[in-house]
Amino acid sequence: MNYKQNDRLNQLTDETLIIGIDIAKEFHVARAQDIRGIEFGKSIKFNNSLSGYLEFESWINEIKVIEAKEQVIIGMEPTGHYWLNIARYLKANDYTVVTVNPMHVKKIKELDDNLQTKTDKKDAKIIAQLVKDARYSTPNLLEGEYEELRNAKNLRQVVVKDLNRTKNQIHNWLDRYFPEYKEAYASWESKSFIKIIKKYIFPSVIESISPNQIYEMLPPKMRRGVGLGKIERLVTASKNSIGIKEGLSFAKVEINYLLEKYDGFLEQIEEIDKYVADICSNLAETEKITQIKGIGIVTASGIVAELGDIRNYKTPKQMIKMAGLSLTENSSGKVKGTTSISRRGRKDLRRLLYQVILGMIRTNTAFKEMYIYYTTRRKNQLTGKQAIIALCRKLLRIIHTIIIKDVDYDESKMMSQIKYPDEFLNSAA
Repeated sequence: MNYKQNDRLNQLTDETLIIGIDIAKEFHVARAQDIRGIEFGKSIKFNNSLSGYLEFESWINEIKVIEAKEQVIIGMEPTGHYWLNIARYLKANDYTVVTVNPMHVKKIKELDDNLQTKTDKKDAKIIAQLVKDARYSTPNLLEGEYEELRNAKNLRQVVVKDLNRTKNQIHNWLDRYFPEYKEAYASWESKSFIKIIKKYIFPSVIESISPNQIYEMLPPKMRRGVGLGKIERLVTASKNSIGIKEGLSFAKVEINYLLEKYDGFLEQIEEIDKYVADICSNLAETEKITQIKGIGIVTASGIVAELGDIRNYKTPKQMIKMAGLSLTENSSGKVKGTTSISRRGRKDLRRLLYQVILGMIRTNTAFKEMYIYYTTRRKNQLTGKQAIIALCRKLLRIIHTIIIKDVDYDESKMMSQIKYPDEFLNSAA
């Protein structure tokens, strides 16, 4: 992957045909030019279909012959999901496909004509100009198992959101009809409580049944984890319940429906996780990443799904940039501004790394020690959040090293390469 602008500029020569495409749902508009900005032929408007793509290729080949161009680079905005089909089609047919930042397109629209107008033809020209100036990036279009992992990760996110929504609805139902359940159960997600609610539904029913009868109703495995005392507290809470006692017929339908959805989403997540595990069994990088204490197969698969083939990254800085964790600073003259992360990258990857580091500073000795160092050192002391970001960057460097060098993760070796000041070592002793 090429991220340096000089490298991108060197890819553009006098033999390069530059094409900008304005993406839409039903049709696209394209314009062509050379590296000097001289436009070739008329713009083309083609359908978002196979026949439209073939028409677009014919237009490209005609211009290549007339203008004696050997290479083609095609730029576009990553507009929603509409750009993916044509980008993958062009890549499969050996075209160089790049993307430009939609914000850049918006900001330079007035440079050519000093007007705020927006048209598809104008946008296509602006995109081509941005490509000419090497202000583009190479899209991370995954293939094979990596694309399978990303699709699985995206579906898992959808199911988890639906599950959380259903949890909130069940919690709402309990607040209305049985708010006192917390006197016996810290969480309604306890398997034994769900079993009881499914059978008896309302506190008015539970209060009329003996604790021993409810206890015996539970499967043997559940009984060992619950105990009769908890059931007795639940029955007592039912007798003092202030839950709503009207409209219970449909309330019963509602809770049965919600619990059925809840069980269904849990089963779907389990199925997706099994599918992910099967894919990861064919990927050596996920096995290496899980060697790091605190990272499980779901997290490792999520990191690989976001990054793709890590072997395509020449340096860990490229992975850090992909995650939007590059450091930016706003300074002017003698005034030095604050340093922050760019947030120009894959937000799901950034969120995933942040969550895994939160867990690792509790369970991983090495990362916990680094976190303490960052937040307690005398010089350039970091806040808790800043330290977590620093550790996210550190984790990406570690992952890049063990994958590219094809070595196993060695925590003691990693820690031995970190040079802490003597004052920190003495205080930790």
